[in-house]
Order: sequence, then C-alpha cells, then structure tokens
Amino acid sequence: MSVNGMPTTATAPDEICFLSATEQRKLLASRRISARELLDLHLDHVKRVNPSCNAVVALDEEGARRQAVAADAIMARGEQIGPLHGLPMTIKDSFAVSGMAATCGLEDLRDHRPPSDAVAVAKIRAAGAVMFGKTNLPAGAADHQSCNTLFGLTRNPWDGERTVGGSSGGSAAALAAGLTSLELGSDIGGSIRVPAHFCGVYGHKPSYGLVSTEGHIPPPPGHIAPAELGVAGPLARSAFDLELLFDVVQGMSEIEAAGAELRLPRARHQDLRAFRVAVWSDAKSYPLDNGYAAAIDAFVDDLVRLGVTVDREARPPIDPAASYQLYLQTLFGIIGAGLPPPARDALLAAGEQAEQGSYARRVADAVSQSLPQHLAAAEQRHQLYRAWRRFFADYDVLICPVTPTVAFPHDVERLDLAAQFTRRLAVDGGTIPYMDNLAWPGLVTVANLPATAIPTGRKVGSVPAGVQVVGPYLGDRTTLKFAQLVEQALGGFARPPGL
Repeated sequence: MSVNGMPTTATAPDEICFLSATEQRKLLASRRISARELLDLHLDHVKRVNPSCNAVVALDEEGARRQAVAADAIMARGEQIGPLHGLPMTIKDSFAVSGMAATCGLEDLRDHRPPSDAVAVAKIRAAGAVMFGKTNLPAGAADHQSCNTLFGLTRNPWDGERTVGGSSGGSAAALAAGLTSLELGSDIGGSIRVPAHFCGVYGHKPSYGLVSTEGHIPPPPGHIAPAELGVAGPLARSAFDLELLFDVVQGMSEIEAAGAELRLPRARHQDLRAFRVAVWSDAKSYPLDNGYAAAIDAFVDDLVRLGVTVDREARPPIDPAASYQLYLQTLFGIIGAGLPPPARDALLAAGEQAEQGSYARRVADAVSQSLPQHLAAAEQRHQLYRAWRRFFADYDVLICPVTPTVAFPHDVERLDLAAQFTRRLAVDGGTIPYMDNLAWPGLVTVANLPATAIPTGRKVGSVPAGVQVVGPYLGDRTTLKFAQLVEQALGGFARPPGL
C-alpha cells in the first residue's frame, strides 16, 4: 500500500493521523502526501473511531474536498503557501464557519448557519487549513462536560466512562483520538486547559485580548463586543503546534489594528535550565486530589533532575479566596447578562433558597450585581494584575494544577446550569462541590494571564494528568517556549491505548 508513492504499512495511515501538525506539514511540503490524501485519511479515521467517542459532530466533506483540491493546485503551481496549508482541521462548534451550522450545542441554534467565518476562523482559512468538521461542547459552552441535547455525550478516548472536559471537550478528544491535526478552542472557565488536561493533549489560553473572539457563541450571534475574561486559542498534540496556530490567529480587531501593531515579547529564555520556576501544587488554597498532586510532584521532580531551578514554596502576593470570589463575580456577571430571562430567573430563584456562601447564592449575587459592584470588581482586578506583575519579576513561569482532579466519571443526568450546584466530585475518599472545578482555572483567568496546559507524562488511574504553565501578562512566548523545551526533554503526547 502507498499514499502518493509513499510506502506504508497496514497501520501507517492511522499513524499519520497521530503525527503532530508540524510533522504533517513536512509530509505535505515534501509532496510525500497530498492535501486531498491527508484529508481522506482523516475522514476515514473519523468514520472508524468517532462513533466510540463522539467528538466530531458535523462534517462538510464536499466543501473540505474542494478546499483540499485547491490547496494541492496551489502547491503544484509553486505559489506561496500559508503556514497551515493543507492541514485538515476541525473547529469547536461555538465558532462560526461559513458553510456549516454553528449551534454551540443549543436547540435554539440548531439551524443557525452563519454567513461568514469568525475572525479567528477566517485567519485559519487564509493560512491554508482545510476545515472539514465541527467538534462537540456543552450547551452554551457552560460546563466541564461536553454533552448536549443536539449531539449527545462525548467520551474520553482514554476511558469512555469519563468526561473529556469542557467546553472545548470535543476539540481535545478529537486531537487525542487522531481525528484532526489542530483545533481552535475558547476559554473563560478553563475551557481550553481543562479538556487538554483531561485528554492528554496541549492547549494554550492566551493573554486576554490577543485573539479576536468575534464570531464566537456566546454571546448570541450578531454580537461583536468582546466579553471580559474570554479568549480563543489553540489545542494540539504538540507545544510546537500550539505556537504554529497561535501565530496564525493572534491579532487585534480590524478597528484596533488600523492604528497599532502587535509585537509580543520574546520568550525570556531558550534553555530549560535558565527558567525560574515556581510551583503551586498543594490543597491549602484550592482543592486538590492526592493522586493528581502526586503526579504533579513527580513531574516537577523530573524538571529538577534536568537541572531546572524550582521553588515549591513561592506564591504570588494575593489572597486566593478573594481572587476566586472576584473571578466568580466577574464570570457569572458576564454569563448572567447573556442568559435568556427564564434561565436567569431560575438561577436567581435557586440562589434565594440557598445558604450564604453556597455556589447557588454566590452565582445569584453575581448575576444580580449592580453597576457600582461591577466597577468595584474591575478596580480589584486591576490591583490583582499589579500583584501578579510583581510576582513574575522574580519568576518566569508558575506550574499549578488545572483542576482539583483528573477526568472524572460522566454526570449528565441533568444538563441545566443549576444542576452544577448539586453535583459532587470525588476527592480523596470524600466529595467536594462540582463547581470547585473552576478554582484553579480561575486563578489565571481573573488576572488575564496566559497559561499553557501540558501533559505530565503520568496517569492517575486510567486517564492522563496535565498541568498549566502560567506566565506574565503578554508572556505567551515564554510559557509556549517552556512547554516546547519540556516536550523535547521529557516527551509529550501519548496515544490513548486501544486506538
């Protein structure tokens, strides 16, 4: 058997689907495989593997084949090509992709077909990617499980009884299962980092404001104002691929770009041993399961053996509890403003009946906050930015957990937002509130910081464990470079068993 003259074994086509995007680009550039053949390999792989995980929920095979044929013709003519030329990609179903529905898992948007691409998607298309499908997510992109009434439940390729995370859960699962070369996700509550951690892949939450979210749902279709905290960013099977896609999608809105040029600082170091690394991996501030904590400790031990300078006691000069409350107030103020009246009223009613300090009460208070309360929170966030800036004067990156646990068993009997007030997560023989899952991601998000989620090379039970590498505001190159150097030194993505 051969692909465009390239000798293969019976399993080689599947192996090609699991290569990094950077490696697939090399195959395309050397003409060892065509864009059309690479697309067909992925479509065949989707047909065989996707039924077991349900990560890809919509396909545009005809449109993708037209894109692939055009990509091959450009290559044949020797014309200049973009950085993603010929790579087959899926896109999270919260982004507008022309020619396909964009539902965000919502019944009301079942037939919504945007007339044009989201801004970030248009950049991906212009860079030459072949977009062939959409990936699953929770309804409204509002959960750490990817399940909705339109497309059903997405299962973790490592263990089908466990969640892929959310909201970019289908994105991470598709990468882990070899269904796509790259993915575009979004993150306001850990929605890139949590799925990457749960599925053993890489994800980058950019500094706030670096990637346009215009054309993303939420907010509802037609809205163009960017939401506070929310970002769009890449997921991949390699930290090098993250930067490849990040370079394509970054950039300000058209209006801002007319009078400014974005120039991110270069990575602080090129040698892993030059990084000053802080580690925050205890349960004193936010919950953390012992098994997951042990995996992080073992990963940090690996760094120490490589000669990396590590400080396990360093902490930013912030109050973790106050930071988390500020995050919840801001996050659910944003979410509450975009809810339809019945859903908003249901949250407020749940809060009225709940105890002070409970998540139901805290969320209801955030949803009903006044403008002066919102402005006071904005001032507190600016104070927080300064505190983190002082911390990153002494340290280059902070390694910390992504969530309290690794991927947990499905709990989707109810899918409404209020169901998250009653769910529980198993931690060290006991349980914690389900919404504690927001604590570690929120530490980073509330301060607008970049964070790169990377695998530790360890599993806890049947599923992988990742960490988030946090950097200073606009220090995206630094966290990405650290992730790349760790990948080179310790290895990176591992293919789930049985695929």
